[in-house]
Amino acid sequence: MSDRSNLAASIDGAPLPDEEARDLWTRFSRYMDEHRGDMAGFARENGYVSVTPTFDRGRALLVVRTTEAPPEKPAPRGGGEPGPRGGGKPAARGSGKPTPRGSGKPARGGRRH
Repeated sequence: MSDRSNLAASIDGAPLPDEEARDLWTRFSRYMDEHRGDMAGFARENGYVSVTPTFDRGRALLVVRTTEAPPEKPAPRGGGEPGPRGGGKPAARGSGKPTPRGSGKPARGGRRH
């Protein structure tokens, strides 16, 4: 059996030590029992911008943000689909709709750039 806790927490991307993470989870759970679904209320009451429970690498993770925007993630390497902040491959020209098989032409009715 591992001595690692199943509960983890991070504040602005920095992981908390296990004991602090357990304490935060205890306070969060107690609040949520009394205010079902009010994560924003817990965040406000504790001076945070947001609190989000999630699951990461076999552990329940409580992600806390004290700033408006989460830290920037590095752009993915090797292209791929652009994310919400851009990056990745440039968008192909055309309507963004799939082309009929074998025609090599964009589908009709699309926007022109």
